[in-house]
Amino acid sequence: MIVRALASALTAPLAVGEAVREPDARFEARDAIVVPGAPLAPDGRPSEVLHERLAVALVLWRGGGGAQMIVSGGRTRGARRSEGEAMAEALIDAGVDPQALVVDDQAQSTRDNARRARALAPAVRTIWLATQRFHTRRAARLFRREGFAVRAAYLADGIEREDPARATRWALREYAAWLRVLVR
Repeated sequence: MIVRALASALTAPLAVGEAVREPDARFEARDAIVVPGAPLAPDGRPSEVLHERLAVALVLWRGGGGAQMIVSGGRTRGARRSEGEAMAEALIDAGVDPQALVVDDQAQSTRDNARRARALAPAVRTIWLATQRFHTRRAARLFRREGFAVRAAYLADGIEREDPARATRWALREYAAWLRVLVR
């Protein structure tokens, strides 16, 4: 109970955006849906965190949220392949048209995700950002700096709510990342 309250207190100020609940909901059409990377599982597939971001992206996609999807993430933590490659493969397996995907396999941070998305899709102006609740505010700020009009979305009942101890660690990491954003 105490851990859940601490997690909620730490993550609430970090959140903006919309909680995705309904798999058949309709969403405002944007130019693209952007999925920032997260480390892969040891076997090279999307980790639980990345899988959740992809789930949000698929709900948005199926709900008319965008005609294009940008996945962004390089090789991190000694992975054999990039997060972008793994995300693209998972989305294609889930029925996303490969022609609708823009894949960045170089980004190493959320800042890189935003910069590389801008470089790879210069005509895109409006985006849905598919991520976790704790990540929405900082990610949206970084994408806005690159000229995107951002709406963020996250799963209403994601792992952040299921595992408050993990959420607390993520929130603390996120506050440290905010310091880097604010000093730049």
